Amino acid sequence: MKNRIATRVKATGVDLEAIKPVADGVNKVLGFALEVAMVASFLFWGFKQESPWNLILGLGVPAVVVVFWGAFMAPRSERRLGTELVRWLALGLFIVAAVALFAVGSTVLGIIMMVLAVANFAASRFLDE
Repeated sequence: MKNRIATRVKATGVDLEAIKPVADGVNKVLGFALEVAMVASFLFWGFKQESPWNLILGLGVPAVVVVFWGAFMAPRSERRLGTELVRWLALGLFIVAAVALFAVGSTVLGIIMMVLAVANFAASRFLDE
């Protein structure tokens, strides 16, 4: 698949290797924005629950996700998992956050988050090859 894309890009006269660092930087910024949106989504979902669960879920779920991300998925973590596993786990967490948005009635935000998560995943796989 990558060879087909590279062939089409070369046909347009664009040097793929020249734009790769820029595309990688943009994708990393998108990934960070998705991380922040994921935490916000879990906060929003949790606080939309019935009392007293709204406080427990609204604070607990985001806290667990942030600790897990920081311990096993952060770029500078000493216990960082493998790159491919981190990529798949990130996609999974982003999709769960999008589903949480769907669950509280924020369909448009959920769709946007899901589309951006898949785009980030696909771009990161393409740029790492």
